Amino acid sequence: MKTINTFRILVLSALLLPAVAAADSHNTFEEELSVPDALHLEVTTGSGSIDINTGPSGSVSVVGKVKVNRRGLFRRGGDADEIIQHVLDNPPIELSGDTLVIGKFEDSGISRRVSVSYTIVVPADTAVKAKSGSGSIEVNDVAASVEVRAGSGRLRLANIGGPVTAKAGSGSIRADGVAGAFTASTGSGSIAMSQTAPGDVKVSTGSGGMELTGVVGALKASAGSGRIRIDGRQEGDWKVDAGSGSVRIRLPEDAAFTLDAETGSGGIEVNHPVTVEGKISKRHLRGDVRGGGHLLLVDTGSGGVRID
Repeated sequence: MKTINTFRILVLSALLLPAVAAADSHNTFEEELSVPDALHLEVTTGSGSIDINTGPSGSVSVVGKVKVNRRGLFRRGGDADEIIQHVLDNPPIELSGDTLVIGKFEDSGISRRVSVSYTIVVPADTAVKAKSGSGSIEVNDVAASVEVRAGSGRLRLANIGGPVTAKAGSGSIRADGVAGAFTASTGSGSIAMSQTAPGDVKVSTGSGGMELTGVVGALKASAGSGRIRIDGRQEGDWKVDAGSGSVRIRLPEDAAFTLDAETGSGGIEVNHPVTVEGKISKRHLRGDVRGGGHLLLVDTGSGGVRID
């Protein structure tokens, strides 16, 4: 009997899959636009993913997959189908001068029920602002500034040729190859960033680890819980705060800085020559490395501190 039931499920699945694929294709719009090379893109969705990549100069392509919330009192299937068709016939895309706005619905009733996931291809010199209420955002190979925000959902950035701002209510943030300043925060989730050009870095997470590589600039990093790993070169003060979790920092062999490191529980290890100021303590160390320089302030409630 179990074999028969399994067979029936497989047959039903095979019959249903083409119908599902057809429904998805019917709920998709595609648009091609001619645009200035130095474009400003603003895209938003209540719930749905946003994927942005780069392509030929002077043009933008937009693919939107539309879904409608069919649940709730007095919401009929026919009404939902009408809303989908309205969006397909009138995609929320508006180009004004050098600004392209995607995802703005004039009718608030439609915006509350509609979920659109976007795949967008833009010129490389496009400044990007992207926001999702719930859903992931991914941006690749943009040579200008990027600002991304998600209520819940992961943020992924790669090869960004300008300053980055990334904020998530909950979800991890990863940015590989940021050429400039980096500001990021998440309520819960890890943060990972690699920097390829100088710029100040400011990052915070309520819970989750943190790994920052190639930092060149001033730095402020804080984590409520989770370990912190940083390497780079100080071009300003570095302030690192971990509520609970170890901290490990790697600096150049000839780095000169003023150290102030403290831990509530855990040891402090410094693999640089330190001229200590005042009384030596297992939990607190202050002194100058190679005559001093920018401040390196490290504080963790629980966890060891190691500076290489």
